Amino acid sequence: MKSAWVKYTVIRLGLFIGLCIVFGLLAMPWLAAVLLAGMLSFAYSLLFLNGLRDQISKEIFAKRENTLGSGDPESDLENKLVDLEVKGKKTPAKPKGK
Repeated sequence: MKSAWVKYTVIRLGLFIGLCIVFGLLAMPWLAAVLLAGMLSFAYSLLFLNGLRDQISKEIFAKRENTLGSGDPESDLENKLVDLEVKGKKTPAKPKGK
């Protein structure tokens, strides 16, 4: 699977559906089976899927930072200048008189 969120979603849905089936086979009322399966799959994801959630948050942060920047235009400009210097390129001319 390409993305962590796809893997996370498939695991959560699979666990939920599997628990619903098991509780249904145990002759639980369908509403109780769905609620209990939802609670248990949520608890399982909180306890055991930390790594996938961390990957998802890093992907979201990187995508947001790439598309929107840091929110500080001066900081973004300084970062671009440093990146240019690191790559060995000349920096753009600085305005005179400031």
